Amino acid sequence: MRKIPRSTSVAAGTIAILTFSILSKGMGFFREMLVAGLFGTSANLDAVFVAMTPATTLSGIVAGALAAIFVPVYHSIRKENPERSKRYAGAVLISGSLVFLAMGVVFLLIPELVIKLFAPGFSSEVVAYAARKLRYLSIYPLIGGVESILGAILKSNRRFIQYGISQLFFNVIAIPVIFFTAPFLSEASYILAWILGNAITVLAYLLQSRELFTLRIGRGTSIVETLYLSLPLIFSGSLGVINNMVDKAFVSLLPPGRVASLQYAQTLLGLITFTISAFQMTAYTELSELVVADDKNRVKERLRKTVTTSLNISLPLAAWIIMMAEPLVKVIYQRGEFDSNSTSLVSMALIGYGALIVLSPISHTCSSYFTARKKLKAITMVSVFSIFLNAFFDWLMLEPFGHAGIAASTSIVVLNATIIYVLLIRREGLNFMPYKRIFKLVGFSIAVYLVVLLLKFITGTMIWLLLGNGLFFSLFFISANSEIRAISSKIMSLFKRK
Repeated sequence: MRKIPRSTSVAAGTIAILTFSILSKGMGFFREMLVAGLFGTSANLDAVFVAMTPATTLSGIVAGALAAIFVPVYHSIRKENPERSKRYAGAVLISGSLVFLAMGVVFLLIPELVIKLFAPGFSSEVVAYAARKLRYLSIYPLIGGVESILGAILKSNRRFIQYGISQLFFNVIAIPVIFFTAPFLSEASYILAWILGNAITVLAYLLQSRELFTLRIGRGTSIVETLYLSLPLIFSGSLGVINNMVDKAFVSLLPPGRVASLQYAQTLLGLITFTISAFQMTAYTELSELVVADDKNRVKERLRKTVTTSLNISLPLAAWIIMMAEPLVKVIYQRGEFDSNSTSLVSMALIGYGALIVLSPISHTCSSYFTARKKLKAITMVSVFSIFLNAFFDWLMLEPFGHAGIAASTSIVVLNATIIYVLLIRREGLNFMPYKRIFKLVGFSIAVYLVVLLLKFITGTMIWLLLGNGLFFSLFFISANSEIRAISSKIMSLFKRK
């Protein structure tokens, strides 16, 4: 049996994460189909999703900040002293765990207050139900936070294969837990599955990374520097995460089912765009290494390659999802308690979020550059401004467009943030955006979209679906041709080595 390599290149790492993501996301599709069939878009499911929002979101902000800062600091320390980098990793793990435990205690003691902050429009009965569920979730910040830091340790050491394998365990545990406990726990089975699935993933991460850290805090571990650098990110939060919280607060003012609709749409987007996420993960590791090496030309080239690859994949996907939102949601979700009305609600949200498929990878690449440079002022300013802008657009679009307007407002705000990020990086002499490629892909995508729209009116449903999806598949194959060939070549070379 071949031994798993201890480190891999960005290309090989992307393939590894992509391979395991395909398996995991395939199970994720089944998990969401199961949840939709069992619970539909009920008020109780709204309450469960709102209860999960503070537990996963607030811990995710802290964990994401620590993990993002960890990578460049870790690379700087490892460059000088590999042994000291192990102590540093352990120090971040211990310090982060204490913070996550404190967050869990807050959720345990004052869950009603937290729920009212996140969903001011909920009735007292729904608030009480959600508060009980938040108490169950009080252990999650520790589980999710440790998982994020251990994942950062693996990725920083290019242990992409080990990282990918470990992620499989979540759905392997979550799906049977939901299936077997739903008759007894109802919507709460989703919470139990979330906790147990992530707990098993943490154990897998620990087994894969145990020799990469030492649980000892001492002088020279740079933990103070890490916490200091993390504060701006923790304060501003992740743009998408904070806006998601604001969105749900506004949507809680709408009739039942709208919060669940947004959650279904977001989950579906994540399941579809995992190829971009896999590439972004591995690219950030190399970007951090290049920034530490102070190689400006290669940093610029890495940024350009990351954005170009993301656009080649995301633009055709965005056009396809916006056009095929309703049939896609119907095929995946519509069964059991998830009826045609639920399909319509989720489809509208999915269309509103459609632009994020293109914008989020570019915005993430830009913010990753500033994080790797440890220049966090730009991220803080853009994020805080975007949070207020998102709240304004939510208020503006809530009444005329409902939950679909809330989704669209997030896309508008991310567009604004992306433009600001690109301009700030350009001021540093890094003009990395492939504008010609963007205009070309946008033109092709619009042309195919209009042709498919025309076919919808002049052909039957089945013919439209066959021809439309065929055209979008062709567009994707042409757009991402270089990426497909590169992945195929890498896979073939791996088989030849065997």
